[in-house]
Amino acid sequence: MKKTNNKTNKISSLAVFSGSLLVAASALLIFAPVIRSNAEEKTVDVTVNVNPIVSLSLDKSALNFNITPTSAGVFDSGSIIATVDTNSTGGYELYFSSEDSGTSLMSLVSESTIASDFNSAVTSSSMLANKWGYSLDATNFNKIPALADQIKIKDLNHVPTSSEKDTMITIGTKIDSTLPSGAYSKKVVFSAIAHPSAVPTLHSITTMQQMTPEICANTTTPVNTATALDWDGSYHGDNTRVPRKSLQDTRDGKYYLVSKLADGNCWMSQNLELMLDSTEALTNEKTDLNTKTSWIPSNSTYTTILAASAWPGYYETAASAAYSYYPIASDRYFQGGTNKSSTPTASGAEYDWEKAGVYYNWFAATAGSGTYEVTSRSVNDSICPKGWMLPLGTTADKSWYNLWIVADIKTPAIIISTPYNFVRAGYYNYLNGPMSGQGSLGFMQSSTATSSQNSTYKLNFYEEVHVRPQDTGDKGHGNNIRCVAR
Repeated sequence: MKKTNNKTNKISSLAVFSGSLLVAASALLIFAPVIRSNAEEKTVDVTVNVNPIVSLSLDKSALNFNITPTSAGVFDSGSIIATVDTNSTGGYELYFSSEDSGTSLMSLVSESTIASDFNSAVTSSSMLANKWGYSLDATNFNKIPALADQIKIKDLNHVPTSSEKDTMITIGTKIDSTLPSGAYSKKVVFSAIAHPSAVPTLHSITTMQQMTPEICANTTTPVNTATALDWDGSYHGDNTRVPRKSLQDTRDGKYYLVSKLADGNCWMSQNLELMLDSTEALTNEKTDLNTKTSWIPSNSTYTTILAASAWPGYYETAASAAYSYYPIASDRYFQGGTNKSSTPTASGAEYDWEKAGVYYNWFAATAGSGTYEVTSRSVNDSICPKGWMLPLGTTADKSWYNLWIVADIKTPAIIISTPYNFVRAGYYNYLNGPMSGQGSLGFMQSSTATSSQNSTYKLNFYEEVHVRPQDTGDKGHGNNIRCVAR
C-alpha cells in the first residue's frame, strides 16, 4: 500500500508493507506412569514464523523554498529525511522518482515550469537557471527520474542499524528573474520494499547444535576443485569457494571448523575432541541421541599412556567396552598434518585443523548403541553434537564413500590438502600400542558395522598410497571422529 500527499513545494509519501504472525503449535503428549505401565515422553517443535514488515516515514521539515530571484539566478536547497524501519533480516530497498512521466515543477497560476532535464550531474554553481534536481550528497544534483525510471537510492541486505534507517535526499533549484512569480509544485514518490528474510546458511549460525538439514542445503555447494575459502558468507553462490565457519559445541565450549564440501554435505574439518565423563550424562538436547534420551559413558576418557598390554576395550563385548583416549601433550597437534607437536606453530587459520582430537572406539563413538552383537547395519546414535551424525560406512549419502566419489579424494595428497585437511592421526591399538601409525596413516569411525561382529567400516588413508572409503577395522580400536550434518 502506498500513500502520497501533495503540497506546494512540500513532498511526503508513506509506504507500509505489513505481515502477520503465524504461530504453529503442536500438542505435547505425555503418558503419565502408572503401576505396571511404562512412561513415555515425546517432544515436538513449536514453530513461530514472523513475517517481514517495512514502514516508511518522511521528515520534510527542512524542505522550504522561498526564493527572491536575481538576473544571475539564485540557488536554494532543502532536504527530506526518509526513514525506513524493517524487521527483515534481508534488509530493504528504497526508491525515488516523480509520481508520473512528467518531471517539471508546474506553476499553480500560469503555464510556466521549472524543468529537470539536464543529462549529467551539476552543482549549485553549474546548474542552469530555472532548473531543479535531487542529490544524495548535497553537492552533485541529478535530474528527477520519471516514474518508469525510478532509481534505487539505498539497498541493504541485513536488518538496518539506527543510522542505516535514515536516508537524506536534497532537492535543489536555481531561479532567475525571468521566471514568473508564484508557487510551483510537483509530487515525488518514495517507495520502500523489504527483502525476503535472509535464508539461514552455515554462516548464519554460531553453534554446532544449531545445524539443520535446511541450513546445510541452503549453503553453497562448491565444485570439487575449489580450494579458496568463504569464511563469512560474502561469496554465497560462488561455487569456486568452500564455505567454512568456526562453530562452538555447547557441551564443552570447544570450537570446530566446519565446511560444506563438494558432495553437498557439511563436514567437521577437525577431529572431535569431546572428553567423556563417567559421572556426566550426555542428553539428546545437545548430543546425537535418537533412540534414547541420555547416555552415561561407562568410562571417562583416558589422558595418560598405558602399557600396550593394559589397553582396555579391544576384545570386550559388553556396554562397559566404551573407551576413549586423549593423546598426551606431545601428540596432540600435527604440523603439516604429519609432524607431531606439543606447541604447534600457527600458520594463519590453518593450524586449527592439526588437532589430533580424542580417539573413540566404536562402542563409545555410538554412545553405547553400537555393540559387539550389531552386524551389517548402521546405528542411529553417536556422540556427535545434536544435528550431526557419524558418517555412514555405506555407499549412501552422508558417507565416506560418497565424499570419496564426488569430491574425488582418491589419494592422501588430496585428502590432507585444502579444503579437506584431514590429519594423519593413526589410532589406538591394543595389540601394537598407543598411537600406532601416527603421522603416516589415518582412520575415521563410521556408524556402520560389517557382517563380522568384530569390525566396522572406516575411512582409511595411507601416506602417498591411496584412500579406502570402506576399509574395515576392529570395533575396539580407538579412531578419530569427523561428524557430518544430518
